[in-house]
Amino acid sequence: MKRLHAVLALPAALAAAATSPPALAIAPSLTACEAAPFVPAGEAPDLAGQWDFLIQAGPTASPGVLALGHMDGAYAGSLTPYRTNTVAVRRLTLEGGAVRMSVASREGEVVFEGRLTGRPDTMCGTVLYHGGQKFQMVAVRRSTSYAP
Repeated sequence: MKRLHAVLALPAALAAAATSPPALAIAPSLTACEAAPFVPAGEAPDLAGQWDFLIQAGPTASPGVLALGHMDGAYAGSLTPYRTNTVAVRRLTLEGGAVRMSVASREGEVVFEGRLTGRPDTMCGTVLYHGGQKFQMVAVRRSTSYAP
């Protein structure tokens, strides 16, 4: 009988785990945006990889994961807020320390304009939603042991 209860409890535990956001590898904080802008000395940093992000949407913080890879001289990838669906990052460009990202959504294009801050593994800026809403966003790159 104990085994039956354990088997019946398993789907509920899996469902709860699937609906709650995983712990952030790096907890982004908007205080990271107070650091001085990153100014690349020489070659531009490589932004490919996984980033944890936090968008301060009014009183609600919206965390998630941003995955970037190289494509056509810029970056493309996906942005996955933990509370909604994954959307496509159409293009992310880096000029000096300035970052511009175009994200496709069902309602229209969403644009992030920001800068690398402190180090090349932190970006801060403003997300401009369709309809004119603006929210602050910070993204921190996850560390990786992969060396190309």
